[in-house]
Amino acid sequence: MEISLMSPEENTIASVVHESADMPVLTMSESANIMRTMLSSIDLEELTNDYFLILSEKLPCTSLKLSFADQVLRTGKSKLRSRIMKISIYYGHPFGTPQHAQLAYSFSKVLTPVQRKLLSEIHGIFAMSLRHALEYYRISQLATKDMLTGLGNRASYNESVSKLISMCNRNHESFGLLVFDLDNFKSVNDKYGHQEGDHVLTEFAKLLIKGLRDTDHAFRFGGDEFCCLLTDSSPSANTMVAQRITQSVNNHTLFKEHAVSCSVGATSFLIKDTPQSIFERADTALYKAKHTGKNNIIAA
Repeated sequence: MEISLMSPEENTIASVVHESADMPVLTMSESANIMRTMLSSIDLEELTNDYFLILSEKLPCTSLKLSFADQVLRTGKSKLRSRIMKISIYYGHPFGTPQHAQLAYSFSKVLTPVQRKLLSEIHGIFAMSLRHALEYYRISQLATKDMLTGLGNRASYNESVSKLISMCNRNHESFGLLVFDLDNFKSVNDKYGHQEGDHVLTEFAKLLIKGLRDTDHAFRFGGDEFCCLLTDSSPSANTMVAQRITQSVNNHTLFKEHAVSCSVGATSFLIKDTPQSIFERADTALYKAKHTGKNNIIAA
C-alpha cells in the first residue's frame, strides 16, 4: 500500500502503522460489526458512504474521496486546512490486468499513533469489501462497454432503450434514435489495415460524443455500426443532431483523407413502440440513406 500524508504547509511522506506489537484497537465485536456493514453492499457509492459514517464516528475524518477508473466518489466536506492521507489499492488480479484505485482521507487534525492504528484496522476491513465492489464494477463495465471506443455496447443499448420507452410511456414524452453507418469504411481496412480502421472508429466515437448532450447516449454495435439515443427530443431536433455529426465527419481531416462519410437513419419514439419496432424503423431509414447517394440523412 502506498500512503502519503500532506498538509497545505508541507508535503511529507509517512506510513500508517500496519504492524504493531500492541493489541488491536478494535474489539472482535466491533470488527465483526464493521465487516458485516461493509459486506452488505457491492454498490461503490453506498459502500463509501457507509465507510465514511463508521470512520467519522471513531476518527476526526471530515471527508473521503474514492478515485477509480474514470470515476470519483466524494462524501463528507473537506476543510481548508485538513490533513490528507492517500492510500492506493490494487484490484483486478488475478482476473485481469491489475487496476488502481485511491482513497483520500481528510482529517481535521493530525492522527495520534493509536488513531493511526485504528485507521489501519478499519481500512483493512474496508479494503477487502472495496476490492470486491471494484472488481464487480470492472466486470460490469466489460459487459456493457465497447472495448475499442468506450461507448456502450448492444447490451447497454437494449437496457437503455427499454428504460427510455418505459419512462416516455409513463410521462407522455418522446426520444430520438439515430443509427449510423460509415460510408466506404471497408476500403480503409482493405487498404490500410485494421489498425487504421480502428483509428477511424475511435475518432468517429469522439465526434459522436462531442455532438451529443450529456443526457444523450452513444453506442457501438460492432464494425462501423453506431447509434444514439436522444432524450426528450423531437423529429426536427433529431435531424439537427444528425446534421451536426455528419458535418463534423465531413470536416475532419482523417475522414477526408480516407473519403469516409456517414449515413444516418433517424426516427422518434411513437406510442406503442417496442425496442424492436423503433430500431427497425431507424434501420430501414438508414438503408434508404445508404442507397440514395450515401453521406445522407433519412428520417422515418
